[in-house]
Parts: sequence; structure tokens; C-alpha cells
Amino acid sequence: MVKKMLTIIMIAVMALSLITSVSAASITVKVDGKTIALDVAPVIESGRTLVPIRAIAEALGADVQWDDATKTATVTTVDKEVSVTVNKSSASVNGEAKTLDVAAKIIGGRTMLPLRFVGEALGAKVDYIDATKTVTVDYFTDMSGTIKITGSTSVQPIFQSAADKLMAMNKGLSVTVAGGGSSVGLKDVASGSSNIGGYSTELSSSDRTTYPDVVDTKIAMDGIAIITHPSNPVSNLTKQQIFDIYTGKITNWKDVGGEDAAIFVQQREATSGTNKAFKELLLDSIDKTKKATVVSTATPHASSGLILQAVASNKNAIGYESFGYLNSTVKTPTIEGVSATKANALSGKFPIVRPLNVLTKGSPSGLNARFINYILSPEGQKIVNDLGYVPLKIKE
Repeated sequence: MVKKMLTIIMIAVMALSLITSVSAASITVKVDGKTIALDVAPVIESGRTLVPIRAIAEALGADVQWDDATKTATVTTVDKEVSVTVNKSSASVNGEAKTLDVAAKIIGGRTMLPLRFVGEALGAKVDYIDATKTVTVDYFTDMSGTIKITGSTSVQPIFQSAADKLMAMNKGLSVTVAGGGSSVGLKDVASGSSNIGGYSTELSSSDRTTYPDVVDTKIAMDGIAIITHPSNPVSNLTKQQIFDIYTGKITNWKDVGGEDAAIFVQQREATSGTNKAFKELLLDSIDKTKKATVVSTATPHASSGLILQAVASNKNAIGYESFGYLNSTVKTPTIEGVSATKANALSGKFPIVRPLNVLTKGSPSGLNARFINYILSPEGQKIVNDLGYVPLKIKE
């Protein structure tokens, strides 16, 4: 009789477990209105829905690091750091201790955490709709206020596309994007006249000394290609040849395998991050004294678009351009035999590659942080990729 009762109890427990599992698996998780694909089904425990932490966190623009020795997962966005350890009911959010209703678990090789904790710890709004068995996480669709952005024209297309998409998702959000060059973005952020600045190279040590409150966050990488007119027969240039052209030693295309015609050198203006990166990554790589200057007859241009137009309209011109602006109106000769492609930039083969940065006064927070997190999310990195730049988190 006792054996029979135990058998009945075991069957009941197994049945209850199965019902719970099925119920959990039927739950849909939506982040900003889009269903998230989970490689491990949600699990319900003590009334809490546990989900793979990585899937949700990365959708919100976070990086997830796993320490196998301590069984600890660390989730980082530009404004949050959440740390949890498997089988412990405590967690840390920006250094502050938090208590979990249900401890983190490893299921199917994934670290599972209560969904509400994950979302709210990162600043999202989390709700459960019982009628449809749907958990909603609103983060990039829960934005309102104003953001003013200025700076690098190389980064400007990324900012504008992200702003357009976010404003379409949030009626109460207003984002204005203007160029002006990297130096303008730096000064505007430092003075407080802009919330976010675009900066298309590394901040120098002198910049960091002059503007100690300014914080840079990398959002993408970018190559700088040499551009010529499509009819120009020159198909490859060495770094030394480019150096000699830009410093005035070579002034005729015939000296680099082209036609007998004067070379018209085009460059970006002094406040441009692209100008600074070109000097540091190419000119300074040849002249170790770092004293080389561009020939005085070079024509300066105030934006990436203008230098592109100048080269496209002059068959004997030469310039340099961000990967994000390249199109069929210009030709991109190889440098040392290496083509100007994202694959070559990612592999390190292409010689002129620089970071694209976002600047803020102090560490990013609030609306500014959410905008930057969007660019670092899968959707934002797709924007980076589609515009021709080199994404940090996804490959072509």
C-alpha cells in the first residue's frame, strides 16, 4: 500500500513538473515589441520566469562575460553593471547588493535568471500579460526627452539613422543631429551645449588633460580609404607613395604609374577626426618624428560628403574617405595591395583603421546612455554594418 502511494505521489510530482515545464515553454518574451528567440526555454520556479540572461541582455545592448571559475555572469551596458553567481540569491547592480527571489541556475548550458530582475536591473520596464502568456520588456521603446548631438561627419550617418529609428518608436523623443567635425563635438560636449558628441578617432592624451570630464565610448570601427576619380588608371599605392603625395614630394600621377598630370590633393579640415586619424595612422607611420605636414596646396573640406564630391568631380584629384561614405562615384585603389573592405579592416590587414567614438560629459547616463546602448544593440550594430562601417559585435 505504501509503495502504491509513493508511486502515485511520484507520478503526480512528475506530472506537475511536466505541466510547469510546458507552461513555461509556452511563454513568449518580447523586447521592444519583437519576439526574442531563446535557445533554452523559459523555466518557472517559485512563481518567477527564468530566462537565459545573455539573450535578453544583448538585446538591450549589453555585453555578457562568463567567469567559469567562479560561475559568475557579468552584464555590462554603458551605464549598468550587473553581476550574478550561479546558485546564489544575491546579485550586484552597479556595486549595490540586490537579493534575488530565485537564485541563478545553469540549464542547458545557459545561465538562467528571473526575467524581471534582468530587465529592471538594466533599466527596462517589464510586464507580464497573462492572457497571451507574454512577457514584455520595454527599453528602447520607453524613451522620452531631448538629445542634441554634434561632431564628426563620419559618425553622423550612424547617429542620424539611430535617431530616426528611435524617434519612430517613441513619440515623446526628439533627437537632433549635426556635424561640424570631431573637435566641435568634443568642445560642445565639454561645454554642455551638446549631450552627445561624435569623435572619429582616439582621444589624445592632451584632449583628456584639457577635457577631463569627457568620456569616450567606442561604437564601431572605420577604415579610411584613399579615393581617386573612377577614370584614374592607378590601382594600387604604397604607404610611402601616399606619404610622398600628401607631403608634396610626388606631384604628378606619372610618378606612381598614372598619366602625365598634376595631382590635386584634397584633405579634411583641421577640426576633422578623419584628418587627425589620417595623419596619425599614415603620415606618422612613415615619419616617426611625427612632424610631417600636408602640402600647403591641398584643398581642405569641411565634411566627408564634400571631399567625396571634390574627388568625384576632378579626374586628377586624390583624397581620403571614411568607409561609410564610399560609393561608385569614386575609385578606391588598394594600399600595399590590400583592398578597402570591412573584412580587411576587421582582420587588421588594411593599414588605416580607426575607432568611431561617442563622447559624453561624465559617464553616460539616462537618455544619453540608452541612445548609446541602442547603437551597441544588435539592431544598432546592423545600422553600423548596413552603412558600410565596421560593427563591433556582428560580422557581415
